[in-house]
Amino acid sequence: MAVLIGMSGDVKGKNFPLDGEDLTIGRNADNKVSINNASVSGHHAVIARDGDNYMLRDLGSTNGTRVNSHETKEHVLKPKDLIQFGSVEFLFNSETISMDDAQSAVFTKTEEMVADSSTARPESFNSISPFGARRRENQAMWGTILIALGVVAVLVVIYLFFKLITV
Repeated sequence: MAVLIGMSGDVKGKNFPLDGEDLTIGRNADNKVSINNASVSGHHAVIARDGDNYMLRDLGSTNGTRVNSHETKEHVLKPKDLIQFGSVEFLFNSETISMDDAQSAVFTKTEEMVADSSTARPESFNSISPFGARRRENQAMWGTILIALGVVAVLVVIYLFFKLITV
């Protein structure tokens, strides 16, 4: 059975089975998948069964429909296709449709990369700040300035203490 899985927004984590009837997607309440998002048109798109395949058709939406980041008006869906209606994302999956060789190779390679990857602590966190790493020469200069200000503050306190005693 084929299913549309919500990946973002109000539909995140929700499953919408494609059980033979056309699946209408849009912002209006009369759609089978009603999405409360301003980037989605009232009647945005429809997914219809076409033999063994599922056909996605954009219904003239304002913000468009994309499959795997490519804008489309019509597209035959394959398992693991990432669909965007406006800015809301869904994943199409089906146990009855087989992936073509190119798609299968991409997902196999991705799974291998994930399995081989290991997390390790980076050597330095200097590149995290959008302002870049602090310069070492500035740190020495500021340290010297703070020590000098501390000495001046201590001298002022001593001066005021002796001034208070002598009055």
